[in-house]
Amino acid sequence: MSPGPEQLAAVALLALVAHGLKGLTGFGPATLFVPVASLLFGQPAAVAASGVLDATSGAALTAADRRVRRGREGLLTGVFMAAGTAAGVVALTRVPEAVAATALVLAVLAGLAAVVDAGRRGPVGESRPLDARDGVAGLLAGFVGGLTGIGGPPLVVHLQRVLTPHDLRAVVTRVLLVAAVVRVATFLAVGDDAQVADALLLAAVCLPPQLAGLLAGARLARRVSPARLAAVNGAVVAASILLAALGALL
Repeated sequence: MSPGPEQLAAVALLALVAHGLKGLTGFGPATLFVPVASLLFGQPAAVAASGVLDATSGAALTAADRRVRRGREGLLTGVFMAAGTAAGVVALTRVPEAVAATALVLAVLAGLAAVVDAGRRGPVGESRPLDARDGVAGLLAGFVGGLTGIGGPPLVVHLQRVLTPHDLRAVVTRVLLVAAVVRVATFLAVGDDAQVADALLLAAVCLPPQLAGLLAGARLARRVSPARLAAVNGAVVAASILLAALGALL
């Protein structure tokens, strides 16, 4: 059954809020968007639509940041994450819904772990060169992202221990952009026709509010204290856990 006007309006508002928070805090909007959209449209369509939105927001951030655009660090991690993403999307189209929903809850919990760990450890003072260990982390995060749409937090859990915040932002932006493109391409190749159609419709409806949210959030970020930003991050992750758990139980 095709999404109704009320559902489309709800998901457009969701995209506005989720990407407004991304513009405000830099925190991945998928932890909020995917659990809610999964309740409305099913997890495969939500994951694919989120991939489109991740790709467009990643492209916008890359175009706006010269350092992200010109950097090469993270290439190996990106290649491994692309492979893991493709495998995760294939798994999403094959595994039972309960398994995919449980994986979504675990991915959101990883997001909470990233926030807590970052606050406990504090920022890294000096980055180390990325190597094969980081490629393996990218492979695992890619698989989680392909299966649940939330690959950023597992990757950040690892990379925030080896990269400074500035380097982390640049590397994660590049890697997640590649993973998002691979997620969408793989879903188009292996997904069910009805799910693909729903995902494309959702993405088209969400693109304008997504861009508006990014712009508004980025402007608001200049006026908000770091302590309040940290509180917003924690609240978003807590809400995402509740929503993902609700989706797994329904």
